[in-house]
Amino acid sequence: MGITVYEPAPTPPDEPARERLVEGSGALTLRDDGGLRSLVEDVRETLQTQAAAVSIVYKDWHYVIAGAGYASGAYSRRTSLCGHAILSPNEVFHVADITEDTRFAGNPALTERDSLRFYAAAPLLAGAGLPLGTLCVFDRVPRVHLATSDRSYLRRQAGMVVARLERLQAR
Repeated sequence: MGITVYEPAPTPPDEPARERLVEGSGALTLRDDGGLRSLVEDVRETLQTQAAAVSIVYKDWHYVIAGAGYASGAYSRRTSLCGHAILSPNEVFHVADITEDTRFAGNPALTERDSLRFYAAAPLLAGAGLPLGTLCVFDRVPRVHLATSDRSYLRRQAGMVVARLERLQAR
């Protein structure tokens, strides 16, 4: 029997600029905005997943500012799947089966029975194309394939999240 030591996602090289963008977005002060809640519920229903969330990654935390099937609040970035997703800001991050992915072996947030299996996230690109966080979906059932149309839909909806954040910030 081997020992598995979980390694959190590395910090992006542009982290200081990304953190300034998050601070300026106003997203950290939002909780359960009706427009964002409606959007994540639509994403959850359309992609037929257990849950969907808008997650803002900042410093040592990822803040779920709107969730459908997932509670809003602050969660550790060390165990965050979204912390991995922001490392690839130009693509939809897809984990078909978390239990089969070595990046997440030993992750203390994913070790309980009936834990998450599928995860996909589109980055929330703002400013100079830096990610504020993600629009993500997850389920307890693995999904080996994520259709191109589903990836495109998730990206478009992530753009809608950013547009909503910008409108709220302009108020």
